[in-house]
This record gives sequence, structure tokens and C-alpha cells, in this order.
Amino acid sequence: MTLEEIEHRIEKTEADIKTLYSRTNKFGEEMAVVTTKLDNILITLGELKESVGKINSRPARLWDKIVLSLAGAVAAAIAAAIISNL
Repeated sequence: MTLEEIEHRIEKTEADIKTLYSRTNKFGEEMAVVTTKLDNILITLGELKESVGKINSRPARLWDKIVLSLAGAVAAAIAAAIISNL
């Protein structure tokens, strides 16, 4: 093997190493971004879980209000119908 062939192989190896190094660094940066996004998703999921828990703890009171409101509206409509017929 000649000296020129060895130098050419060394230059190619150096270029390959630089490429691999840049890809490794880029991968690390991309993983940091993915990790940040996943952390944000987990925080949002925790907030949603908390909100759903609060909503689940009060449906009975909400349904009571809805039923009473509907009953009041029906009673008012019946009373208005009776009064208008008089």
C-alpha cells in the first residue's frame, strides 16, 4: 500500500468520523426536544386527569340543578297555559 493510498484512507476516515460525530450530536439535540415535548404532554395529561376528576365528583349536583330547572320550566309553562285559558 502506498503512502498516497494511506493518506487518502485517513482523510476519508476523518470525514466519516466528522459525519458520525455531527449525526450523534444532532440525535442528542433531537432527543432533548422530544423529551421536552413528552414532559409537556405529561403535564397536560396530568391537568386533564385532575379536571376530569373534578368533573366526575360533581355530576350529581349538576344533574339535580338541571332536573330542578326543567321541572320549574314545565311548571311555569303549565301555569301560563292555565292562566291564559282563563
